Amino acid sequence: MIRIGEINYLNVYPIYYFLKKEIKSNPELNFLEFVLGTPAFLNRELKAGNIDISPSSSFYYILNFKSSYIFRNLSISSKKRVKSIYLFTPKPIEDFRMGEILRITPETLTSLNLLKVLLAEFYKFDLSGFKFIISRPNEKLEFDSESNNYETGKEIFLHIGNNALKFSKHIPKDYFAYDLADLWYKFTGYPFVFALFIIRKDSYDMNKKEFDILYEYFIKSKEKAVSGFKEAALSVLKPDEYEFISYEELMDYWTECLNFNFGGEEIKGFNLYCDLLYKNRLISYIPALNFV
Repeated sequence: MIRIGEINYLNVYPIYYFLKKEIKSNPELNFLEFVLGTPAFLNRELKAGNIDISPSSSFYYILNFKSSYIFRNLSISSKKRVKSIYLFTPKPIEDFRMGEILRITPETLTSLNLLKVLLAEFYKFDLSGFKFIISRPNEKLEFDSESNNYETGKEIFLHIGNNALKFSKHIPKDYFAYDLADLWYKFTGYPFVFALFIIRKDSYDMNKKEFDILYEYFIKSKEKAVSGFKEAALSVLKPDEYEFISYEELMDYWTECLNFNFGGEEIKGFNLYCDLLYKNRLISYIPALNFV
């Protein structure tokens, strides 16, 4: 049995929708057990060995590359804008001052460090002058809106995933919403890689045949997703939990913002992210890409 993480965001839904369709018609895939959660939750479970593979944070891979493999040509990346990674702030970034408090959703690892790179490298701020406060999570490492009472319209906060999609529609007048992938693209010209399909090395070594089969079906599912967004959208918009996004908005999100490849441009963007993290002393080494 391979325990596979599934991000509970709309960004990865199309691939998993078609993967699960493949499972129903292909008994050879019956070795999969799905574990649902936020990126932070899946990072923790992957590190602990409670799951074997997950589309997990790029920054998690950077920290754990020596014990990890990654699948080729699979990622969750932006094209230019992404619309689900927002820094909400009552003033422009250029007007930030020493001692500024930035509140961060507990669901993120990669986006927090992307924000730090943007502030240090492109806005020329000294990161020691900022306070990055991680919001209190619930037991599943999800943002807990009941125990985190932001003073709407006055505080700076970073949200990702479904919450970012949702909150971007309800920001106060004259509030700023910065799409971090859009800022990254404007400064670098590259897509940003938010997640890679990361495998524990020890799990792969024990289940090589099953992982090789899974990879083939992941690629098939990615290809079907790209040509079948309409089918996936109609399936996911039935539950009431996605009332915050319309069919047209979801199709725009999937077709114009997201990219599931990990090819030349994505690798260049990922390598540049690593270089800038290292330059700004956010990591102490440059990771290798350990493809299966």
